[in-house]
Amino acid sequence: MKKLVLIIALLSVTLPSFAGGVGYINYEKVVSEYKFAQNYVKEIETKEAEIQKFLAQKEEEFKKIESPIQKSKFEEGVKIQLQSKEKAYNEFREKREEEVYTRVHAVAEKIRLEKNLDTLLDARSVFSGGVDITDELIKKLNSNQVR
Repeated sequence: MKKLVLIIALLSVTLPSFAGGVGYINYEKVVSEYKFAQNYVKEIETKEAEIQKFLAQKEEEFKKIESPIQKSKFEEGVKIQLQSKEKAYNEFREKREEEVYTRVHAVAEKIRLEKNLDTLLDARSVFSGGVDITDELIKKLNSNQVR
């Protein structure tokens, strides 16, 4: 029994020395400071503005229609058009978000390996400790310095 306790005690002392540690990333900061992501955000905002402009234009057209039957047909047509625009917007946004995530993940993984870290977490998951690689990640992403 004493040998078992001794082995467990030794393992608990030596095991942490083999761990590379935990790194973390403030993903929101990365996205807000990563030039490629900033361009994506501008594209998204432009597409959102286009949808708002479309809705404002259709609202003005709707006000000019007098017949309840024509208003109903108009509303149906606008509803179909809006659904199509929203679907295209959502697909575009998801594609861009995936592109940003893929690029960030690839560079973050290289930094993780360079620093011999066991894992990378989102900064919101870290209460204490760890290695913050956010600024280094942003710098590498923006300079395209991927080793």
